[in-house]
Amino acid sequence: MPYIVLFSWYPPSQSNTVAQRYLETLQKYPVISSIKRIVPVAVSSTKEGIEVMVVDEVKREDIGEALDYASQFLTEFRDIEGFRYQVRTFSTVGEAMGYIGMG
Repeated sequence: MPYIVLFSWYPPSQSNTVAQRYLETLQKYPVISSIKRIVPVAVSSTKEGIEVMVVDEVKREDIGEALDYASQFLTEFRDIEGFRYQVRTFSTVGEAMGYIGMG
């Protein structure tokens, strides 16, 4: 099953705003049933600011629905000054080996 990894970054001065928005958005858009949340929220402080990562596992047939959910969720943060995000998909090692004929 592939993984969808959400990354976001924001300035420390926006921490309270982002935290409040996260709680509000999670109530507005609860995690959909096709997503298995492997890492709910991991937070790290860097010299550039705060970095957050979420890791979701989805079935291949549900990836479109899960990506739509991620986009809808993250769009709620678009008006927060300095907030940026990236959504990436990752294959498991078994899937990746299959792509090169070794699985």
